[in-house]
Amino acid sequence: MRGMKYLLMISVLLILLAFALTTLAFRKDDGEQEAATETVSVTTVPTETEIEPEEEEDINADNKWAMFLVNKQNPLPDNYDSVIETELVYEGDRNGYVDKRAAKYAKDMFAAALEDGIDLWVVSSYRTIQYQQDNFDRSVQQRMDNGMTYDDAYADTLREVAMPGESEHNAGLAMDIMSVEYTSMDDAGFENTKAFAWLDEHAAEYGFILRYPKDKESITEIIYEPWHYRFVGVYYAKEIKESGLCLEEYFAERGWTDEDGKAIKMRGPFDEEEEQPAETKVTEPTEPKKTMPAVERNEQNVTIIV
Repeated sequence: MRGMKYLLMISVLLILLAFALTTLAFRKDDGEQEAATETVSVTTVPTETEIEPEEEEDINADNKWAMFLVNKQNPLPDNYDSVIETELVYEGDRNGYVDKRAAKYAKDMFAAALEDGIDLWVVSSYRTIQYQQDNFDRSVQQRMDNGMTYDDAYADTLREVAMPGESEHNAGLAMDIMSVEYTSMDDAGFENTKAFAWLDEHAAEYGFILRYPKDKESITEIIYEPWHYRFVGVYYAKEIKESGLCLEEYFAERGWTDEDGKAIKMRGPFDEEEEQPAETKVTEPTEPKKTMPAVERNEQNVTIIV
């Protein structure tokens, strides 16, 4: 009887011990799962300091308004003459005007050149659409007077003179710049001057690029013009200068034009919601008008082109 009593007590103690061990095991299990859950939540959810904002494209670019194409595929709006505001940047035999937003850059460039002993001359700058039309017609007529047929004169003029609305001069962003050393646009002789060397080294510092470089005629569809400088802003001017690309190539490389060369981004004066205007048509050549007086500071004449 006493033996049965001891056996019963031992059985109860074993049951209690088993229960205690099972409870402890469950608590340990739950603790490990909770810790694991907390670890996952810490490692998978980034903190506020770990989230980096997306970098804006060309965040340091200045004057983005000026970074757009003006060419056969990208003519200016028909009403551009009525909305552009220009400012005088050069006084001489031909006063030079540019878009007022680019004026300070042009003035600073001329002043810096003068400090280095280089007297830059502006022989052509902003032109109205009508002036461009007259200039185109006059150039066609001059070629016809020299024996060309109308078709040949027209095609030859297109290599040197942009159609109305397709010239950067119409946008108020381009200047034909020369100096006392050379003022002829009949050849590329200006590239051998100290003025050209100075512009080649410093123009980008003021936001200007050589717009129609050598060996790029098949792309720009304009002859090499060592005198034609275009404002695009300092950031892009330096980028383009360093790249060795012309403006059309730069736009294509950035994916800013479609396969036909029409801008789909960085469209400048165009409303993003509207289509670009249709090409401006050139009328039949009219009676040649008087050309502007040549620069009087030497005997060479200046022909206004592009």
